[in-house]
Formats: sequence, structure tokens, C-alpha cells
Amino acid sequence: MRGFTLLTATILTFGYGFAAQAAMKVDRAATIRRVAATVEPTTPTADANRVWYGGMLAPITVEAKAAPACPKT
Repeated sequence: MRGFTLLTATILTFGYGFAAQAAMKVDRAATIRRVAATVEPTTPTADANRVWYGGMLAPITVEAKAAPACPKT
């Protein structure tokens, strides 16, 4: 009897998970269709897939004061 209960609970859990996943997929698709109709496609001014091949970047210098090694008591 304990095995049957575990099997039933497992099947129901997977079923609920599948139903939730399917509902989210449908809702997400509807949202994307709704938003895609309102957004105007634009052409980018710079190529988004362009790769930068070289040159030197300016070095970054960080300066900080060190705390005293041993506090005087």
C-alpha cells in the first residue's frame, strides 16, 4: 500500500509540473506576440556581432592607503 501511495504521488507531481510548464509556455508565447506587435524594429548603428581585435586599453591604476599593521593600545 505504501508503494502505491508513493507511485500515485510521483505521477501527480510530474503531472502538475507538466501542466504548469505548459501553461507558462502558452502565457509566454502570448506575451511575446503582444509585445512584438507594439515594439518597432530598429536598425542598430553599430554591428552587434562585431569583434574587437586588438590595440591596447589604457591601464587602470588603483591607489589606496594601507591601514597600520598593529593598532596601538
